[in-house]
Amino acid sequence: MTNDERTKLQRLLGVMSNDDILNYLGSLDYVFTYLRNSVPEHALETTTIQTFVEYHIHSYACLNDNILRRPPFSTIQLQYIIDLYERIEENAFDKVLRAYVKKELVEETFTDKEREHVLHVFSRMTFEKETIAETLKSIDSWISMLKRLMIRVLNANISLDVPLQLYLERTDLWSDRVSNLDLDTFQVDDDILLQHTYVILRGLETKQKRNNQLTQQQQQKISEIQSIEGQREKVQTWFDTTARVTTGPKVLKPKIRV
Repeated sequence: MTNDERTKLQRLLGVMSNDDILNYLGSLDYVFTYLRNSVPEHALETTTIQTFVEYHIHSYACLNDNILRRPPFSTIQLQYIIDLYERIEENAFDKVLRAYVKKELVEETFTDKEREHVLHVFSRMTFEKETIAETLKSIDSWISMLKRLMIRVLNANISLDVPLQLYLERTDLWSDRVSNLDLDTFQVDDDILLQHTYVILRGLETKQKRNNQLTQQQQQKISEIQSIEGQREKVQTWFDTTARVTTGPKVLKPKIRV
């Protein structure tokens, strides 16, 4: 899926209602069940979601309309269905599930010192590590992964006193751009626990926001400098042109006597 297609999908997901997002996510889960258990040989990667559902899922009355009738969702090819699912997951977390984070996970459960320590250790051992894989150097990829972890794992009743590393090394929680070899390039201390997931996520989101603001400020300064330089060039060009006209040699026409 191209960046333009991802951007378009992101805009469309942004205006969808919370119920539609959750229903669409559930519908894709239903489609995944068929893809895992009974994939026909002629269901190619280029087959659209709509075509696959119409030909291979006999009962689809419960599926969200986006899958069957609304482009561009219905026309997305099967090879991009995981990418689509992950984007919907992130939107579902931001718009719906974030408001229902477990009490044991919220920031108020920890002191300021504890939160700062956890975030510092985690950052130093992951995306700030010099030898980490290129695919893991972006703070955005960690934010996306932690949101998936919140949705897929932390919605269930599981023990929170286990090392977070056990989940960070699971390839199914990462995008397909991250490989097993990439995940071997970092190791988070065992005292960073699953319970710290949301604290880390919030800390990374704050860092991301600061980075984006700094980038915007730098771009604005560059634009202002370029604008000033452009004005100076125009003034200099005008000055040079005017100077040549006013200082050029005068041509005297001879007077003709009658």
